[in-house]
Amino acid sequence: MFRNSWILILTFVLSAFVEVAAQGRPQFTVVLYNDAGIPERVVNKAKAITENIYRDAGVDLVWKNRAGSVPGGTEFFLRIVPRSLNLPGEDFGIAFVGSDGRGVQADVFYSGIDRMAKDSSVSPAEIMGHVMAHELGHLLLGMNSHSPLGIMQSRWSARQLRQMSMGTLKFDNWQSGIIGSRLLRAHDMHQVEAELRAY
Repeated sequence: MFRNSWILILTFVLSAFVEVAAQGRPQFTVVLYNDAGIPERVVNKAKAITENIYRDAGVDLVWKNRAGSVPGGTEFFLRIVPRSLNLPGEDFGIAFVGSDGRGVQADVFYSGIDRMAKDSSVSPAEIMGHVMAHELGHLLLGMNSHSPLGIMQSRWSARQLRQMSMGTLKFDNWQSGIIGSRLLRAHDMHQVEAELRAY
């Protein structure tokens, strides 16, 4: 039974990679709001780190300053806010995901990022870039998407900070395949809807 489950999971992951390879490199757009007033140089470095994490996962991330029509139809909203109003202090962000496993908005809490940076040698931009990638990962992977390893771990400590500084805190192959497959399906659905509207 255990062996059959692993074969089923492996088949699913491989089919996701085949789908991504057949249709080209998937892409999504993020509208970023800096409601915490973080210096632009810090935000730009964090954005570059987030982009690199998704590029390593086989996905292109495009940043926008305002909402609007997006080719492919996959647009998310990310807010950098000073702090959470009702979550524990150690939380770095929240993704608003519905019971169907889908969502389009996430918040990043700068207070937790700043506190962790002061207790380590990792810069706020490095931590924020990884937090942004993590919260967007929840929007792309859906419910219950925390994992025991990699960037989707639920808790970060000294080990994860070392991985951040080395650039090795990333999505695993399974997560990368799921993200790419979902984005391609969303693109195909958008194309079909656009063609139907054209008739």
